[in-house]
Amino acid sequence: MSVDRSSLEAVVRAAVEAAVAEAGRLAARKGDVCDGQCAGCTKTPGGPGCGGACSASKDGAQGCSACGGACKADKVAAPKVQADGAGAACDDGCKPRNAPPPPVRDPLALKRLVEETPSRIAQGRVGTRYPTRVYLGIRAEHAVALDAVAAEVPDDVAAKLGCLPLKTKAVSKQDYLLFPDLGRRLDDESRAKVEQQATRGVDIQVIAADGLSAWALMRQGEVLLPALLEALKGRGFTVGRPLFVRHARIGVQDEIGVLTGARATIILVGERPGLGTGDSLSLYSAYKPRLGQDNAEKNCISNVRPLGVPPAQAAALCADLMRRTFDAGGGGVHLVRPVRDIPKRQSVGG
Repeated sequence: MSVDRSSLEAVVRAAVEAAVAEAGRLAARKGDVCDGQCAGCTKTPGGPGCGGACSASKDGAQGCSACGGACKADKVAAPKVQADGAGAACDDGCKPRNAPPPPVRDPLALKRLVEETPSRIAQGRVGTRYPTRVYLGIRAEHAVALDAVAAEVPDDVAAKLGCLPLKTKAVSKQDYLLFPDLGRRLDDESRAKVEQQATRGVDIQVIAADGLSAWALMRQGEVLLPALLEALKGRGFTVGRPLFVRHARIGVQDEIGVLTGARATIILVGERPGLGTGDSLSLYSAYKPRLGQDNAEKNCISNVRPLGVPPAQAAALCADLMRRTFDAGGGGVHLVRPVRDIPKRQSVGG
């Protein structure tokens, strides 16, 4: 499609003129440029403004110079404006621009809430921004999140956790971050290793993975993994040798479930970190795994860390969840359907 050059120039010229006019209007409202609205003022319209020091009344709807144009009420025959420098303020009842917050109805309840959660609540403000200490804290927590995503687990992590080491098709962290699908499938060497060395036909295959926060697995995995294996065995399940997958996405549990013939899989994976949550782990469970299994059929226990769900508690919760999943014959949305629609299983082998 061709564009007429003269028409384009006219549009640009009109836009520039409009921008200049708007800048002049805003400057006038701030008292930087005279807007010609003051009755009896000797200033020249368009020239230097009075900065709120004018004692004449406003006849227009521009707002007095003293409040910087923040007040948009009509100023017909407005009261005098006091010229006391930066503290100048109109005396007609205008609300201040930075009104203080309303009083807290229950200060003790708010104090308890702040102490009970790492979430940023009741942070306060200075004018229209965060206090400096809060701003610096947010920047620091954002740096923690970035470092968690970029971190790599050490080479000996599989041996420390007692896992069979595996890798996905993502050959590097950059590949893993840029191409998510590569993290959902094992490479050829790892597929062969699973077929030759992994336990087959168990009730539940447990998988540990770095995910989007290697820190989470390194900090929570050594407690969570053995506790989870013990809790599952205590509920009567058979479990296979645990597996560790580097550069893994949640979906890799589908392929592993198919390769091992397990009736269900659980993957421990580092969560996508938020502010200050670089050590948070999640557990995703899948019943009757298959390639491309919908997430609606899976369950998740998230925020596994000391400040969230402690690892030992998460292990017990996950074991109970798997017991209910096997009894109901399905996970995910299947567990929240009316009881009458769920075929009950009498045992794990049912």
